[in-house]
Amino acid sequence: MTSEPSKKNSRLPVYVVLAILLVVTAAFIVIFISATQSELQLQGEATAELTEDPYAERVAALLEGADASRGALLVEQYGCTACHREGAVNKIAPPFTGIADIAGSRRPPLSAASYIYESTLHPTAFVVEGFLPVMAVDYPERLSDQDLGDVIAYLLTPDAH
Repeated sequence: MTSEPSKKNSRLPVYVVLAILLVVTAAFIVIFISATQSELQLQGEATAELTEDPYAERVAALLEGADASRGALLVEQYGCTACHREGAVNKIAPPFTGIADIAGSRRPPLSAASYIYESTLHPTAFVVEGFLPVMAVDYPERLSDQDLGDVIAYLLTPDAH
């Protein structure tokens, strides 16, 4: 009578390999996130001090003909509300509510519109105290000028939430 290896024992090497792969992947993710957070923090510190509003002309051009009602739809479409509405409760991102009033004093000498512009395209330039720099950094590639102008116009309205 020959004894065949049990199916349980023949799967053991597969489970060991999968466990090792899982541990290595988890370690890589932790290291990558830590390195990214450090780099983003350094970038934010490097651009922290401003003596003038470098975005004023660009923002004025974006706001010419901007459509705030379309901006409200884009905020939903791009998923901004996941962090700035629902996530604001859990301190993932600052809420949009009242941003038009707050933005103008958050990072002097930036105007409210310039602050929103910078926060969207260069989210690590300034991080609101109490929040982590977790905003996606690919909006310069994802947003057209029209979309960006419309979003800024919407966030400058009292209806932004």
